[in-house]
Amino acid sequence: MTEDSPKSVKIKNPKLELCVGFIFFVYELIIAVLVHNYVKNAAFASKVHNFREFMRNIFLLNYKTLTVLSGELMNAITVTILITIPIILIYLLMGYKLREMGFNRGYWKLTFVLMALSVLLGIYEGFKISDYKLLIAVYLIHIFINGLPEELFYRGFLLPRLEVILKNSLNALVISSIIFSASHVPSMVIQYNYSLWHALLDVFSFEQPTGLIWGYLYLRTRSVIPGMLWHASVGILGKIFL
Repeated sequence: MTEDSPKSVKIKNPKLELCVGFIFFVYELIIAVLVHNYVKNAAFASKVHNFREFMRNIFLLNYKTLTVLSGELMNAITVTILITIPIILIYLLMGYKLREMGFNRGYWKLTFVLMALSVLLGIYEGFKISDYKLLIAVYLIHIFINGLPEELFYRGFLLPRLEVILKNSLNALVISSIIFSASHVPSMVIQYNYSLWHALLDVFSFEQPTGLIWGYLYLRTRSVIPGMLWHASVGILGKIFL
């Protein structure tokens, strides 16, 4: 469904841009540590309560929907402000346009097939949902939590620059996937109280295959849109490979 892969984006200053990318990766890890520590703070619980009341008054949502959406929306807003907007600003400061960031349209048939695969795997795992409207809302929000920021940085930014520096797409794919997996370690340690060793085992068994697959999808399409929409829909894909 991809036929011949499109040409890669012309990177203007690969070494400098890759250095900026690694600095941003360190920044992202620091933000992850700070945010996950803040979430455990009592002040955060108070802000969640206030945000929940705001949504209840504005949208007149029931308690179940309110509980789910308020937490997801706060997460999406935080990630957008701290991660997504800075990535886009870096692109713009370097002189790249939206298409050069990976926002290339097309491959809709492939995208819907991949999203359907996620749904089928979810059904296989016994996943059930009684409120499909809530499911769709959560899916749309999750695009801004993980789909957009992670695909935009790890596949749209990091992968093509590694590809130019290493002069080898496969090596770039593997290294970008390892870096992608490593980015999940802080949340495992802080949010789920894993030991560092346990977190490393978890991300490099569960996360690693998905990073390779999403990276390969980018190389075949040179677009972050299919990966972004599929990424947000995947709940259990890594378990198949584990």
